[in-house]
Amino acid sequence: MGIYTRISRDDEGDAMGVARQQQDCERLADLRSWQAVKAYEDNDVSAFKRNVVRDEFELMLNDLRAGLIDGIVAYDLDRLARQPRDLERLIEIFDDRPRSEFGDHSPSRARAARL
Repeated sequence: MGIYTRISRDDEGDAMGVARQQQDCERLADLRSWQAVKAYEDNDVSAFKRNVVRDEFELMLNDLRAGLIDGIVAYDLDRLARQPRDLERLIEIFDDRPRSEFGDHSPSRARAARL
């Protein structure tokens, strides 16, 4: 499993927000008996602005597509995707890899995200 963390603004530059997200995601992975093998962090990077490239998000998508990770754990779906096109890209990969897993702290909303 890959852990994805993101925060839009880190004015202090201390990465405390993404560190808290990572800790929570690690606990969730442990609860579900998933092995977290890689962390992807986009600190101080907006997911709302269309012209922003999130390098770690793109790397994570490539790793998921290539089978280097079996799924994604994120603190919340809005940390992962704010643009519908990014969400659709994720859904397409998960559709192509039906054994992949996704976990966040609001699983019912994640399942309904496409609606």
